[in-house]
Amino acid sequence: MRLTKNQFQFIVNCDVEAMVSYLQEEKQMPLLEAFDRVYNSRIYQKLIDAKTGLYLQSAEYIYDYLCEEMSTSQSD
Repeated sequence: MRLTKNQFQFIVNCDVEAMVSYLQEEKQMPLLEAFDRVYNSRIYQKLIDAKTGLYLQSAEYIYDYLCEEMSTSQSD
């Protein structure tokens, strides 16, 4: 199955929306900070690279990687 650019972007946007929502709920993070964390993460860079296939995973799965990235960057 081949996705169009619009379909791919829709999937990515849905994942971002879900991850932002999770950050708000679980980390009590303000909306703009949550978007900033997602868009400036290494995970987001992998998500928007179709070759990685990360966009095929659930938002929860991607979010777990985002949390892992956030925890390791805080300990640096």
